Amino acid sequence: MKKILCLIDTLGFRGGAERQLIGLVQMLRKRGYETDVVIYHDNPYLLQIYEGHGIMAELLKTKANRLSKFLAVRKYIKIKGGYDCIITYKDGPNFIGCLLKCFGGNFKLIVSERNTTQEINIQTRIGFTLYRFADYIVPNSHSQAAFIQTNFPRLKSKVVTINNFTDTELFIDRTVMPNAKRTVLTVARISHQKNVLNYLSAISILVERGITNIHFDWYGDVQSGEESYMSEVLNSIETLNLSNIITFHPATIDIVPIYQSCDIFCLPSNYEGFPNVVCEAMSCGKAIACSRVCDNMRIVSEDRNGILFDPSNPEDIADKLEKIISMSDEQLIKWGESSRLLAEQSFSKDRFVDKYIHLIER
Repeated sequence: MKKILCLIDTLGFRGGAERQLIGLVQMLRKRGYETDVVIYHDNPYLLQIYEGHGIMAELLKTKANRLSKFLAVRKYIKIKGGYDCIITYKDGPNFIGCLLKCFGGNFKLIVSERNTTQEINIQTRIGFTLYRFADYIVPNSHSQAAFIQTNFPRLKSKVVTINNFTDTELFIDRTVMPNAKRTVLTVARISHQKNVLNYLSAISILVERGITNIHFDWYGDVQSGEESYMSEVLNSIETLNLSNIITFHPATIDIVPIYQSCDIFCLPSNYEGFPNVVCEAMSCGKAIACSRVCDNMRIVSEDRNGILFDPSNPEDIADKLEKIISMSDEQLIKWGESSRLLAEQSFSKDRFVDKYIHLIER
């Protein structure tokens, strides 16, 4: 059986990429693969949590620069006697994996793309140029696969899309009658990508229309480097007088009961990869409202389990939210049931790990 190294910068239950990688490690181990996890950013609290779940990760001591990280990973691989396959998640580890191959690494390299690229700049070109050293490039969305194949056609033969999995045994449906006061949940980082300001404008429009028997909850921390955007968000809440209708909560590990207790899940992002949170909410049996962007149209079946809107247009967001908020209890329950069925059919663990194993063994 082949020996595999999974490389990521750090671990955290709040990050979709981290949870997907840890799930992959667990699945590969169940299939009999010797699989190690290596990180190079320290977070003792989160490491302790993962160790409690049976996931041991090797923390490499490095300096802040990429050269130090590259040398530390190369040394670790040499000490361990080499690997048949290395799977990297996120930009930094992808970069290190490609450098290792460039300098004679004798292993199969699978790099992972976890978002949808919005612009081609120097950094983007460097990253995709290095991908020529990878054996496979695995975007988690068809929109990112199309981006790579269109803009970097020489990489086309390396691209294999593997959508995220959802643990449908953890994210389960606890169907109850919808709340008399509708609750709309968002789980996302606070950042420009997640389109918080337009979302607040849409909520303000709903209030102006007299739709006030509703409450919005947002769970997520401020993305690093976006603190000034959070200031804009707070100013907007005050200016629009929305403090009684929307509540921002810190990110939490115990998210399942929060999904289960809401009536509607909304993700208003400007762009996405293959959003875990939409899939998790669907697995918990919730009706969905989200942006008509990227792979969302493949995930949400419009007018069957959810509704889609233009994220750049607060009026359209408000119109679609008003429609789903105004649905009867029976309609919301029916959409939630459809969400659960779609999740069971589309976000299978076995499908996810089988595709990775196919690349490992190819």
